[in-house]
Amino acid sequence: MAPTTTRDVVEAPKIEIALTIILGRDYLEHVAEETGNDYLDDKLAEFLLETRRKALDWIVNQDPLQLRYDSPNLVQRFLLVLFYYQTTRHKPWKECNPAASPQPSATSGFCYEPAFYTGEATSNIWGDQWLSASHECQWAGITCETVQSVDRTVAELRLFRNDLNGPLPWEITRLPQLRILGLSSNMLTGVLPPRLLSKRAGVALKSLDLSWNQFSGTIPTQWVPSFLEGNGKLTSLRLQRNTLTGRIPSELGLLPLKDIILTRNTLTGSIPQEILNQTSLRRLYLGKNDLTGTFPSEIGLLTNLEYLYLNHTHMSGSLPSEIGLANQLLEMILSNTNMQGTLPKELYTGLNKLEFLYLDGCNFTGTISPSLGLLTHLISLDVSNNHFHGTIPNEIVALTNLAQLVVNGNQITGTIPISFCRNLAYLEHGRFEVAFVADCLPSTETGVPAIQCASDCCTVCCDQTGVCLST
Repeated sequence: MAPTTTRDVVEAPKIEIALTIILGRDYLEHVAEETGNDYLDDKLAEFLLETRRKALDWIVNQDPLQLRYDSPNLVQRFLLVLFYYQTTRHKPWKECNPAASPQPSATSGFCYEPAFYTGEATSNIWGDQWLSASHECQWAGITCETVQSVDRTVAELRLFRNDLNGPLPWEITRLPQLRILGLSSNMLTGVLPPRLLSKRAGVALKSLDLSWNQFSGTIPTQWVPSFLEGNGKLTSLRLQRNTLTGRIPSELGLLPLKDIILTRNTLTGSIPQEILNQTSLRRLYLGKNDLTGTFPSEIGLLTNLEYLYLNHTHMSGSLPSEIGLANQLLEMILSNTNMQGTLPKELYTGLNKLEFLYLDGCNFTGTISPSLGLLTHLISLDVSNNHFHGTIPNEIVALTNLAQLVVNGNQITGTIPISFCRNLAYLEHGRFEVAFVADCLPSTETGVPAIQCASDCCTVCCDQTGVCLST
């Protein structure tokens, strides 16, 4: 970039030096193996270099603030400008793009923040358009704080469902006080950059949410050792709904993680022992992957675990008695796995906070224990399509919070207590699409339903061939 103004001649070299001191020698001249992958083809390498030059040009020539090389927010502003250019590789964002010509405090449209479970928008983040004349802390999706007497330091960057596209700029975690990076529900592609977390990047990061994007490749094993060198303390990692492959890195167990959310990828292998030693875990979401191995008894060591999702995996074996030690569990979802065997009594006696228990589509056997009545906080129970037999115990009437019961596809027989039906009808109130599903259609062989219940009790009746009808 050839300087054309007095400011350029004086400031541009100083600004370049200031940036390379922070970001590395020759940062503006070449792309090293910083993305750590053979996906870095010539076109992508040139794109990354071009965006760096564009960001520098904007800071030097186009920025209405005209920062000096020693401005305290120079590097911060540059990194955010670079982030914008790199995440508009194929098209502009949905909202909050720069105005055609920068204007002071240009007001943006809105950026969405989706709900955690569904990805649906729940609230809007308002702010100024990016690359506007206002301080970068006023740009949409950015939250700043005063850190160590430095005013207006970026602490949070949240841009959800805003059509961010292209590779993820690893440089964004060089913002030294960035605690939350939330980029869920966008169109970011490529691999997860190994340099995103290191001893010099992301050291303040507590929450990393890159879910609902189009990332591929493996979860970098380089993240953790280097990150720990910088005293990193990541507590929430959310990478669900990508196309990540390979094993779950055992190194994740070295971080003080409370949330590991990896649902809906194509991860393989078993759950690393190191993760099962992480007693700070509250949420472990590994469902809808190609995981194998038996259900680990070490789950019982996770005494702070509240949410366990292992559904739609190839996990096998029986539910160990140690599960009763995980007595903070609120939701346990094991649907559509290869698990089998009888349910241990510790499931009933230990998990007295459980609200959602889904064991459907497995190979469990045995009877439903009368101890089921101990799970008084249950809201939804699904044990359908297993090999349970016997009757539904009368103790089910103790489950006064139960609003959904699904038991079809077993060899369960008997009569449902009328008091249970009344309570179920009282609680359901449309919370679930169906409240009670059972094999209450007449058998094709005997003409008698396996389960007898009042006509207004079962909302869906099935026969033992799998045919189901709404009542």
